[in-house]
Amino acid sequence: MASTMFPKATLGPKEGRLPPGLFSPVAAERRRRLTSRRKHAFLFGTVLLVFIVYSTYFQPGVLARFEDLQESPRHGPVLPNKKSVASSEDTYKQRGRRSRKSIQTFDAQKPIQDETTEDEEELTEPTTQDTRKLNAHRSKPKAGLETEARGSIRWPERPNLKDDLEAVFALLPDEIKMREFLRPIDYGGPERMRELGLRTRAYQRYLSAWEKLHLFEDKATGETYVRDDVIQYLRATQDDEDAGPDSSLTNTIHNYEAFRSFLAKFVRVLFPFTNPYFADHMTLHSHLKNAGRGIVLTAGDDQAKYLLTTIYTFRELGCNLPIEIMYLGDTDLGEDHRFELESLPGVTTRDISQMVDDEGWKLAGWAIKPFAMLLSSFREVIFIDADSFFFRDPAKLFDDPDYKKTGALFFRDRTIMPESKRKWLMQILPRPIHKLAKESSWWMGTSGHHQESGVVVIDTWKHFVSMLLICRFNGSDRDPRGGRVGVYEMMHGDKETFWIGFLLAGDSSFAFHKGAVGSIGVIEPPKKTTTITATEDTESLGDDELPTSLRKAKEPSEQSPLEATTSTPDTYTMCNPQLLHVDLDGTPLWFNGWLLASKYAERSKRRFSPMQSYLREPKKKAIDDEDFWKLAEDNICCLTSDAESKADLDEHDLDLLKMMRDRALEVGALN
Repeated sequence: MASTMFPKATLGPKEGRLPPGLFSPVAAERRRRLTSRRKHAFLFGTVLLVFIVYSTYFQPGVLARFEDLQESPRHGPVLPNKKSVASSEDTYKQRGRRSRKSIQTFDAQKPIQDETTEDEEELTEPTTQDTRKLNAHRSKPKAGLETEARGSIRWPERPNLKDDLEAVFALLPDEIKMREFLRPIDYGGPERMRELGLRTRAYQRYLSAWEKLHLFEDKATGETYVRDDVIQYLRATQDDEDAGPDSSLTNTIHNYEAFRSFLAKFVRVLFPFTNPYFADHMTLHSHLKNAGRGIVLTAGDDQAKYLLTTIYTFRELGCNLPIEIMYLGDTDLGEDHRFELESLPGVTTRDISQMVDDEGWKLAGWAIKPFAMLLSSFREVIFIDADSFFFRDPAKLFDDPDYKKTGALFFRDRTIMPESKRKWLMQILPRPIHKLAKESSWWMGTSGHHQESGVVVIDTWKHFVSMLLICRFNGSDRDPRGGRVGVYEMMHGDKETFWIGFLLAGDSSFAFHKGAVGSIGVIEPPKKTTTITATEDTESLGDDELPTSLRKAKEPSEQSPLEATTSTPDTYTMCNPQLLHVDLDGTPLWFNGWLLASKYAERSKRRFSPMQSYLREPKKKAIDDEDFWKLAEDNICCLTSDAESKADLDEHDLDLLKMMRDRALEVGALN
């Protein structure tokens, strides 16, 4: 009915009639979807445009990183490293794009200059080149440049790594030799010392190769440091073909770890006493390289007064070297005495009991000397006994020609109590026997005492392994244990362990001071049997019966009557406990035994030893086929020598002795 009342209008083409399907539901849905797509496309285009503008003008690294992530492998994410160097210009060159803003570029192998702010550094993102270097196996380091490992860590170049590793692996012992080196030494006596020498010489070779691989010197500062990054460096610089269980990298790491394990075990067998104060011997050795020079003393409460006198004389002589006093805990050197000693200029006290692991044995007495030298904070050390005094600045010992040549200077002991130890030396020393051993009084049989250890001068960096062996002789091998003969039973205390230890370690770079040995004190009255004066009736004696010094007195001469009646003995004798060492110019250098006539006398009977002259050992072997040293009570030694060996102390030396005595009285050292 509605259609009848309102008939449908019909429009022709000229009246703008649309196709009948325009208003169909399907067409309407199509138009709705198209409009929605256009809106989404417009929104996406707007966001993309903003992103591109921001990336181009404000943060170019973001776009580069986005493109790199599209090309990165799917198996793992690439994490940003804020410390890597951003080079946006290089990135756009790789992508064929040009930045419309000039951006400063940086060399990837050089540190960034301090031109960026902290905020800019935090926003810096890795470039394409840096991202690719995150996988180290994709690129090899260029020679002469710092190598970047995974995570963009720069590894300093190691141009000699291959040669150093080959040198280490060439020394790696086989299983049989390794077991031989690591087995305990169950016997004592000379055989034990010989075996220790054999193993020490082998350890010297192993340690030298190991340190060449790990020790580096900073050319700018001259400091030596340990670089323990061999495995990390190898892995960072490997190639793709180096991966796998049978690769060269894997074999290299296995050999490196095998040598490292063997060396650690070898150290525990030979010289374990430096742990745990020092992590290993390489660490201790590196500390010594630039440690300078100094004086090392050892003392307990009984020797504290001696040091208060001795150190004072060092400073009065112009010695400015730093001084370290080693002691064995509070029970050895009390706090009061340490305070007194440290009040002296340049003096430090150090508890060596905290540095040495003496489990199974006890560090004490003379044995502390080599440990004190090795564990001091000095490279070049002058060790001085507490009862020794110098007439010259002790620092001048570093200027001795033999020390400059060898780095080790020793002093001779008295030629006393002849004893031949040639057979014993042949049992322990390596072949061929060194000439220094054949020149010793032990080899020639002239004396049972060859070295005096009251003063020892050593470059501990140069003679590091030798010092380790000397410490062992004065440590766990010192005393008899388990029925085994100890080192001190074969020699007189610590004295001979120095030169014997050097030769057993294969180290012949040492020398004995060329100055003479003698005595200081007062000349004894001449004996009638050895003294003839010009006033005696010599007319009845033939020329052959007269002493050489008086043959010319009988002949006509222009001598005055006073000279003709002067006593001129052929020999002189001096008795006292002090042992004098004469300098190269023939003047007194230093003496030990302190200032007393007898250190063993009761306090009430102690007195200073008179010192007016000094007497050197004669150059000949003996006088009248007898020894020129005679041992008396209370460590008194009497020296008989020729007239040419006698000399009087000059005023300078007498003034020094007076100063020493005054200082001893001031600190209460006499009583």
